[in-house]
Amino acid sequence: MKNGVYIDGKWRPGKGAAFTKHCPATGEISWEGRSADAAEVAEAVASARAAFPGWARTPVQERIAIMERYAEEIGKRAASIAEAISRDMGKALWDSQSEAATMKAKIGVSVAALKERAGERDEPAAFGQSRLTHRPHGVMAVFGPFNFPGHLPNGHIVPALLAGNTCVFKPSELAPSVAEIMADAFAAAGLPSGCINIVHGGRDAGAALIDQPINGLLFTGSAATGVFFHKHFAGRPDVILALEMGGNNPLIIWEPADVDAAADIAAQSAYLTTGQRCSCARR
Repeated sequence: MKNGVYIDGKWRPGKGAAFTKHCPATGEISWEGRSADAAEVAEAVASARAAFPGWARTPVQERIAIMERYAEEIGKRAASIAEAISRDMGKALWDSQSEAATMKAKIGVSVAALKERAGERDEPAAFGQSRLTHRPHGVMAVFGPFNFPGHLPNGHIVPALLAGNTCVFKPSELAPSVAEIMADAFAAAGLPSGCINIVHGGRDAGAALIDQPINGLLFTGSAATGVFFHKHFAGRPDVILALEMGGNNPLIIWEPADVDAAADIAAQSAYLTTGQRCSCARR
């Protein structure tokens, strides 16, 4: 059963509250299962913690090779990913197909960023030699949003894994299906068990996760939730916080050269991704 929790490379039913996701377009059930309870969240973090030393010691070229295989596996599953996203979230299939393609492309971008920004560097200093090194940080909690449930958490998870960290991923309860396809792709790519764990659920699962001994929280979602996380970890400089908080800007049309083109752009801005993206204008 995949509609549960994914811990240490194995799926099993969750022990928390049952919940069901309906497709906004058809009303049909797109996902049903049980949330992770607090004990399972703790177990997922413990699994990521146990996997961390071995993964952190894995040579970077081997980590890159696994992520490149993951990109291939995502490509093989692109149609399934797009269908799962559209069923859960309700956006047009062509939009979800673009998201699936972006997920695959993220690996190359992340590898290039790792090579540019990480590694070791020696430079002469006034009193000898200076050395800049980078090391993995630990267990990252990843909270995914519902509007881009594949692309945005993928954009947190892939760089974190490339850098030698391990992850516990809580997908949005409004779009849970794609996380299971991602887990299958990671397993097929040869990612060691425990490096990625998945806990489904809503507020209770999220609250249990941030109360665990994590080393970082990578979040995309509402400003209110992001502010709550910021306050929760106040005074904890040892915990990495990456908070991408949603918002919308007004669209101003000023003496357009082509009124029809401006109207078309305004309509697209309002309704792309069913209006649920930070780049959509609501006024």
